[in-house]
Amino acid sequence: MALGRVLGRVLTVTAILLATALFASPGRANAAPSIAASVDPACAVPESVLAPGSGLPRVSAQLAAGRPLSVLVVHSAKSPPKPGAVGYPARLEGELKLRLPGREVSTAVLSLPGEAAPAMVAPLTRAVEEQRPALVVWQTGTVDAMRSVDLESFGTALQSGIAEVQRRGADIVIMDMQYSMHTAQLIDFAPYVSYMSWLAQSSDVFHFPRYDIMRHWVEDGRVDFAGESDEAKQRAYEFVHQCIGQLLAQSVTTMIDPLSIGRRTGASN
Repeated sequence: MALGRVLGRVLTVTAILLATALFASPGRANAAPSIAASVDPACAVPESVLAPGSGLPRVSAQLAAGRPLSVLVVHSAKSPPKPGAVGYPARLEGELKLRLPGREVSTAVLSLPGEAAPAMVAPLTRAVEEQRPALVVWQTGTVDAMRSVDLESFGTALQSGIAEVQRRGADIVIMDMQYSMHTAQLIDFAPYVSYMSWLAQSSDVFHFPRYDIMRHWVEDGRVDFAGESDEAKQRAYEFVHQCIGQLLAQSVTTMIDPLSIGRRTGASN
């Protein structure tokens, strides 16, 4: 523990020195504006649950060239519980606009209800080819776990989808399934969550751990999926989608190269 404290102090001092050097540098006046970091405390989770990703080079290049940030969300979920309910894709768009002021942001959704990962690859690829988004958020794993899809087939589909998206010039974030105590007792999600985490690390893509995030909220008493009334279900739905939108937007913006924010093609220095 003593060694950990020493390393912590060294890292802190190093960070301060780097920040001081940046503040004093002649080019600081041309530096990109900082990205506002604001997550509702009720949504926040520790870094042990949601760690920062390594980067989104294709998104950063798009923004550096002055292009909009277009996001394609691909999922296998059914429709919202009630008309007018706002899911996390729409909230993601709003949260990204807050964090990237002055930049154009748009979000499109490809819904493939009831499809496992192997069946999602072809329509995912077609959508990316047609829409040419800068970023794809691929939500998968739920149907695969429910059907006990072979992990090798699941992994092969994920690898293929990731490669197809990147080949078409987009970054990709893979998102796993939702958590509730009831479904976790009936379905073994753990192998699929673990596989997605491992594959993301080996493929150098970001894995947004929705399952672990929601489990943290449940265990911390922040959300209750056991409510039987329509009002209780709606409150839980709104909490989850609002918070997922915030946390995903925060994760995305922290992975964007800060120098690409505010930079435009042909802009004078």
